[in-house]
Amino acid sequence: MKVNAQNVISQLKKRNPKALDYIVDQYGGLIYAIVSKTLSEFKGSGSVEECINDVLLAIWHNIDKFQKTNSFKSWIAAISKYKAIDYRRKLLKELRNENLDELNVVVEIGREDSTSSRILEKETQAELVKLLSNLKPEDQEIFIRRYFDDESTGEIAAHVGMNRAAVNNRLSRGRKKLKAIIFSEVNK
Repeated sequence: MKVNAQNVISQLKKRNPKALDYIVDQYGGLIYAIVSKTLSEFKGSGSVEECINDVLLAIWHNIDKFQKTNSFKSWIAAISKYKAIDYRRKLLKELRNENLDELNVVVEIGREDSTSSRILEKETQAELVKLLSNLKPEDQEIFIRRYFDDESTGEIAAHVGMNRAAVNNRLSRGRKKLKAIIFSEVNK
């Protein structure tokens, strides 16, 4: 059976693969535009294509949730947008974790006992202190306790008189600020 605008929803519900081909042909540009705009920072990493595949899979699995009172095009656009936002969150979290791992590697390198590594440690610490000077004094203390002294957020919270959520919030905001500073220096 040929799939068209009138029967695409019923064909998707019957799990006709040609209906998905029709979606790609008719709405592929819309899906691509929404996903690529939302994930513009991650183009070239394969994330856009991966997200588009997940959008199509979500359409396939959730067609029974589509309400005929709504526009099918708007429904597809909403799925595309929310999937792309989820991907963006996931990718940013991975990027944050990678940057934190790199910071930990730099600190670990500085802990070696050779003369050259002690020199590197002092230079690295000087750069990190300079970088941390961009934060408020209380945030500097939180960062030093967390990443240099390896204290838990609970221990830090008890010491500085905040709750854990506030400490985690300050760490998150501080990492974002430091990341922006590092990237602005790299891009100069």
